[in-house]
Amino acid sequence: MKSTKNDILKKMLMVILFIYLVVILTSLFFTSDKTFYICYSLGTIGAILSTFSLYKDIIGMYNSGRWRRKGFYIRYLFSASLFLIAGFLFQNKTLAIISVFFGLINIKLAAYIAGFIFGGGRREKKD
Repeated sequence: MKSTKNDILKKMLMVILFIYLVVILTSLFFTSDKTFYICYSLGTIGAILSTFSLYKDIIGMYNSGRWRRKGFYIRYLFSASLFLIAGFLFQNKTLAIISVFFGLINIKLAAYIAGFIFGGGRREKKD
């Protein structure tokens, strides 16, 4: 059975949401500060939007054969703006910025976990 291109995106988003739920449920035992929950959610939303943007750029690059920097810069500007928003809006700035960082790092964790769990079309067969 051949997987579609959207199937990869759905798997990545599913893993990001799974990591989000695990961290939220685990953090219920350690902190009751609403800043962590709000900023972590903000970072996770940023990770989801970055995943969509990266997917769009990869598909566009595959179709046109050209590498474009615009999406790259927009993703990093968006991530920086999330840090700035968290730093300005919340009293506990350190916790807010670290929480946004943890939310944004979900995209990195999800890439490794999705690759490990679901594999890919180029996965090597073990003898």
